[in-house]
Amino acid sequence: MRGFLAVSVAPHAADRLRRPAEAVLSCLTDDDTTVTRVDETGDGWVAFAGSDGHDILGPSGEGFTVRLSRLLRTRDDELSTADIPAMLTAGTPLVSLLPPFAAAHRERAGAPVSVANDWLGYRQLFWWRGDGAAAVSTSARGLAVLAGAGFDRAGLGAQAMIGWQVNDWTIFDGVHALPPATIATLDGGAVQLRRYADPVSQDGPAPPLDDAVEELAAILVRWQTAYLETHPDTVLQLTGGHDSRILLGAVPEKLRTGLHTLTIGEPTHPDVVIAARLSRKYGMRHEVHQLDEVTPTPAQAHALSLAAARALECLASPMALAPLLLTEARLAQGHRLSGLGGEVARGFYYPGQPAGAQTSSRLVHRLARWRIFSNESVEEAALDRTFLADARDTTLATLEDLFAPGDWLRATDQFYLYQRMHRWSATHGTVAAVRRNTVNPMFDRRFIELALAVAPADKRDSLLLGRLMSRLDPELSRIPLDSGLIPARLGTRDLATRLSIATATARQATRKVRQRLAHARKPQLGAAGMAELVLAHWRAEPSACRALYDLPVLDRQWLDGLVAGTRSAAPTTVAFLVNLLAAAGTP
Repeated sequence: MRGFLAVSVAPHAADRLRRPAEAVLSCLTDDDTTVTRVDETGDGWVAFAGSDGHDILGPSGEGFTVRLSRLLRTRDDELSTADIPAMLTAGTPLVSLLPPFAAAHRERAGAPVSVANDWLGYRQLFWWRGDGAAAVSTSARGLAVLAGAGFDRAGLGAQAMIGWQVNDWTIFDGVHALPPATIATLDGGAVQLRRYADPVSQDGPAPPLDDAVEELAAILVRWQTAYLETHPDTVLQLTGGHDSRILLGAVPEKLRTGLHTLTIGEPTHPDVVIAARLSRKYGMRHEVHQLDEVTPTPAQAHALSLAAARALECLASPMALAPLLLTEARLAQGHRLSGLGGEVARGFYYPGQPAGAQTSSRLVHRLARWRIFSNESVEEAALDRTFLADARDTTLATLEDLFAPGDWLRATDQFYLYQRMHRWSATHGTVAAVRRNTVNPMFDRRFIELALAVAPADKRDSLLLGRLMSRLDPELSRIPLDSGLIPARLGTRDLATRLSIATATARQATRKVRQRLAHARKPQLGAAGMAELVLAHWRAEPSACRALYDLPVLDRQWLDGLVAGTRSAAPTTVAFLVNLLAAAGTP
């Protein structure tokens, strides 16, 4: 089931909430998905969109169990939809499911509706509570239309400053993201949220590095072996980076021959060159696709970007997703192996941060300026002056609250996992989760527990990941990454390795300083070309972006110049504008 919206009403709820409106239902649909069923009862209604063979649907108004993501698997076993009700009742067994996961269940007619997500909240869900009514949905936009809600100023501010959301915020007033490891129960016009697992803790002594490496390697090999033996047609998304290299290293050599691999990029890009070399070496079948294999017209780019914004619920960059949607439309959507959890194991925010420091406002503000705000923020000139000042102040104050007290590097690990992964990566990951079986063994909860528990000094400069790669496959670990660094050497701390890391770090720091001084943003792959096409459409058909003039968060004179063609906009700024148009209901 791709789309789902359940509403519970009390006797005194407003009449408009008691029956589904077409404008609400349309938020559950796209070009490939239609509303397949709406159950209406005296105490609310439930809408289903994009049903598939895994769903268990009783007669209208009675019980049901539906998956809200394709994947339903523990480390060793595939589960069936029929297993979900017992897991929801107990709660704790849900921890064993690999993200992304979500499901909805009602036992019988008149019973409460329960909706659950995975332990990381990687399958994004949303909830809303009003006077005598409450709702849970896969669509934040749908809940906003249901509630008659406008924009949330703090959420818009965070989106402008960061490019994605934090906490449980959305850009819609009163609409919240469901926290990780949560079961939401709708009944009697109210919603109750119950956590079935605590956040992954970093308390306690750090494990010895080699002990952690042994267990991490065993987890990955067990996952890869079990999954590939069950689904030999699985595709490994292979790049020149460390995470996909580790996933390949965890595949037993007997299972590598004939394995399908996929890389997206230009033929001369290091990702493609290295992935092709690895594929030849191990007899794997390598497929390469470029983002510009199909070039849309400006009008098509505009429509595709709006579709991407709706798929992301207007909470991340449609400029990044739109080119991928074009590419993915030509690819099989079966089973994919991909790696995203390596950042937790190497300290994503560690570069430039002091070791042994305690969390402070000064450190939070410095990290915000140099890392969190620098890549996907909106150009300041595009924003109303008052809104810009409020957005900066409110977002910084919120970030201060989100970084835990204590060891600063560990606080950045926690922020990365439960903010950047849960709210940014998961927003994009949710789009994939309803289209294919996306398997990332690094999201195994025990893997993340170990990665967080290892001492920051043992994660810094990829020491942990280098040693893990060497443990999985010594030969593979000696092949350079796209950065030029060699995993086997990263797992040691000899002088040559320190010099190589220092050189790479210096290059990265220089790029970051230039980016900061130039007030430049870092758009995702393919975003720049898509943004230029969208701007071309707006200039040819100004009515396509007319709704932006009704939004007080933007600078009207700047917008005049953009539409007239006397000024341009960074892809990150265009992404913000497209999200606003999609949220405002632009067709």
